Amino acid sequence: MEPDLFAVSPTGDVLSVTELTGRIKRLLESSFGTVRVEGEVSNYKRYEASGHRYFSLKDEGAQVRVVLFRGNERNIHGEIRDGQTVIVTGSLGVFEKKGEYQIYARSVEVRGVGNLLLELERRKRRLADEGLFDAARKRPLPPFPRRLGIVTSLHGAVLRDMVRVARSRFPGVAIVLAPSPVQGEGAAAEIAAALDALYAFGGADVVLVGRGGGSIEDLWAFNEEAVVRAIVRSPVPVISAVGHETDFTLADLAADHRAPTPTAAAQMAVPDRVELLDRVAALSLRGRRADARSRETARQEWRIAAGKLSDPRPLLQGKRYAVDSLSSSLSELARSAVRDGRETVERLSASVRIHSPAAWVSGRRGELAVLLGRSRSAADARNRRLRSDLDVLYGKLASLNPTAVLTRGYAIALDRATGKALRSVSEARPGRALDIRVSDGAFGAVVTEPKP
Repeated sequence: MEPDLFAVSPTGDVLSVTELTGRIKRLLESSFGTVRVEGEVSNYKRYEASGHRYFSLKDEGAQVRVVLFRGNERNIHGEIRDGQTVIVTGSLGVFEKKGEYQIYARSVEVRGVGNLLLELERRKRRLADEGLFDAARKRPLPPFPRRLGIVTSLHGAVLRDMVRVARSRFPGVAIVLAPSPVQGEGAAAEIAAALDALYAFGGADVVLVGRGGGSIEDLWAFNEEAVVRAIVRSPVPVISAVGHETDFTLADLAADHRAPTPTAAAQMAVPDRVELLDRVAALSLRGRRADARSRETARQEWRIAAGKLSDPRPLLQGKRYAVDSLSSSLSELARSAVRDGRETVERLSASVRIHSPAAWVSGRRGELAVLLGRSRSAADARNRRLRSDLDVLYGKLASLNPTAVLTRGYAIALDRATGKALRSVSEARPGRALDIRVSDGAFGAVVTEPKP
């Protein structure tokens, strides 16, 4: 037999208020498990700071306080408002400071919403069996859309927020609106027709469809099969943005992407111009640094390769001496020939002056002309031979120049990532980024198909 918590003590002890309330609390909580209570909502309040919800549940004869703590919001089916009939599921307890008993709710179901939830679950399973919600058919968003298509109400903050966010993030994007009612009778057919019109005439790269928050009844158009199938047949990716983050519709499952709010949908659809500029600047800096490292690596490799070659300077010095010697010999030969010719002319002139016969002078003039011609021919031939020898020496000198090979049309292929020179076609993997060094600089290239 259970003890009587309220039996008067034989000794006549008096209970304090706290002790009495504690006994009532233990008795109430032990007598009731989970309860489901139906009644009308009144004095509904939600405290933003804590997130807790408080209201009274009443009927014609009585009322009881209800507390729904933050964390159980996901178990609210419908939108709680004063005057609504709801079913509360939870446990009984006592708020000792006020001496009041109350229901600690675990879930709240607005009357009539239960049938909608059952229908929503049946429809969800049927459409899922058709594969309309499969992850494999989801498409990625285009990185730089040129035109956004929006299906929402022409009036309201949702459209203004989407346009404002899209234009502030990516000013160059064009926006095409296909307005439609988003709640009420016939809204589902209107939304589906607006989507089809946007597909046919809008030329959008990505489509945003959605509305602001509301009760399950307000959002029901986005659970209709016509809207789901219209989203599925879209030729471009679709972002669903229906209600708030906690709201959920079949349109969210059918869309390629779901945004928690309409504003977030606009943020998902277009890139942020400021972030793009920052990324471009960062990549440009990385490219310049990589190019500087590549050039430094190439210079180091060139110095190492040049160090392995024999030093051409001693040979060049010897050839330079030979060129100087040949040049001196050529000059001396020319001066000697001129001097000999001048001496001959002087002797002949003296003989002419002594003998002065016209015939003898004429004959000697002819001999002089022959000698001068031979002297010039000999000098020219000697000059040609010396120039030929000089050209040969310069050719040998140029062939010993380490960088001369690049001027003849050859090039050095350097791996952009490591800066090392490719020595075999097996190192040229497709997609590999290269720097091609030629005689007057370098340029970038990408391997497409190695050809052994």
